[in-house]
Amino acid sequence: MKKFIQFLPFTLLSFFLQAQETGSFQLVLNQDNAFGFYPQVVGSRPISERFDLTAYGLFWTNPSFGSPATGTNFWTETGIGISSTTLQDRLVINPSIGFTHGNLLSGAEQGLLAEGIVPSLLLLYLDDRFETEAFVAYYQVLRREGPINSSFALYWIYPGIYLHPAFSVGIHYESFRLTETNAGDTGPLYTWTGGYIKYTIQEKYALRFSAGINVAEDSPYASEYYKLNVVIPFE
Repeated sequence: MKKFIQFLPFTLLSFFLQAQETGSFQLVLNQDNAFGFYPQVVGSRPISERFDLTAYGLFWTNPSFGSPATGTNFWTETGIGISSTTLQDRLVINPSIGFTHGNLLSGAEQGLLAEGIVPSLLLLYLDDRFETEAFVAYYQVLRREGPINSSFALYWIYPGIYLHPAFSVGIHYESFRLTETNAGDTGPLYTWTGGYIKYTIQEKYALRFSAGINVAEDSPYASEYYKLNVVIPFE
């Protein structure tokens, strides 16, 4: 039975992969003007007729997510989840639980193992004409070993329509919020609204470019955004 398995991170990130009975593995390349360049690896393996075990890893390469002067303590994220399909394989539901390693949430002087926990949920709908991707993740600090502790929420939704089997367009809405801190106010860091265009080959290779404006007030990020995602599956 063919299944479309997708995970998108933080970023939330997230494309189509046609899984085989022996499992699947894919590389996702992401870049935007808020988080920089962050590659992701995603694996999926069937554990029953309806459920797959999923695993992921995120390589956060932004120097500000570590120790910029020395290039150490880079933020790293790993996690596992369970994926299931319903509505005749048109809807994918993938809850996951992950951990962050580093010092971005904990504020520690050095990188820490499991400094934060990341529950997340991905919903993906796909038929011959429409596609929708929705994602939410919460980055909760676990180890408060520095003077500044932070927690964040990230969520997005991409409703779209296929103009051609290889091309789809849609709406991009994404928000990144500071939900907990002891160094200032909480609230949205950015809220992106705009659109996307996606090019898909063989229902698994995909390139998606999103762009639009940041409508959050007093945002530390740019007033315009751009985001590129590329999926390279290995079978």
